[in-house]
Amino acid sequence: MKTLLHLAMLAVLFATSVHASDDKPTIRVVADEWPPFSGVNLPNNGLSIHVISAVFERAGYAVESDVLPWARIMDGARRSEFDVVGSLFYDPSLTEFLYYGDPFYTTNVQLVQRVGGDHVFTSVSELQPYSIAVGDGFLYEDEFDRADYLNKVTVTTTLQALRMVAFERADLTLDSVDVVNYATDTLDPDLSGRLEFVPGVLTSQDIHMAMRTDFPNLEQTLDDFNATLREMRSDGSLAKILAQHVKP
Repeated sequence: MKTLLHLAMLAVLFATSVHASDDKPTIRVVADEWPPFSGVNLPNNGLSIHVISAVFERAGYAVESDVLPWARIMDGARRSEFDVVGSLFYDPSLTEFLYYGDPFYTTNVQLVQRVGGDHVFTSVSELQPYSIAVGDGFLYEDEFDRADYLNKVTVTTTLQALRMVAFERADLTLDSVDVVNYATDTLDPDLSGRLEFVPGVLTSQDIHMAMRTDFPNLEQTLDDFNATLREMRSDGSLAKILAQHVKP
């Protein structure tokens, strides 16, 4: 009799847990190739997707994730095919169809020069004499991004930009220090002896996720994400995830 009662109680608990899970939709998370923040060959698809997935899962949501080209992500987000876009700096133009959650990481953006260069960053306007390799469609810092008077040489990836500087096809480039460090430590270690950061930080940028504005029960879902993120920051679990992806 006790066994039958015990089994019945377990069945009720199981049914309740399934029902609770069914109340929360599966979150479809995407980000573009931008290591160490996101990438198909990175552990857990990179820092951004790892953090976003861990936060939502701790909050009781199931998560599906993928790394896709940026144009595909933007098209899918506008058509509500994807729920969350990760690895984002704040971009006002995206708020038309995406709502930003609280940031979970902050990275410095710095210029990069050849080893032995004498550049020192003081202002955007003083960069005018130099050729600067920039990623196509990349965001760096508002004033720099708007500065159409600068000699910007457009490339496809950060690695390509770094190689242009290393082999004297551009004077400078720039990106998140974490992205540059990953490229020179992992993607092309030969670059580490050729390049160095320019003294002076262009800006500090927060890394966010953003959710499509027509997501069902958007406000509650974002509240769940932000509250759980705060918990993970307080108990140290966020720091443990970050330490798996970036240098201390």
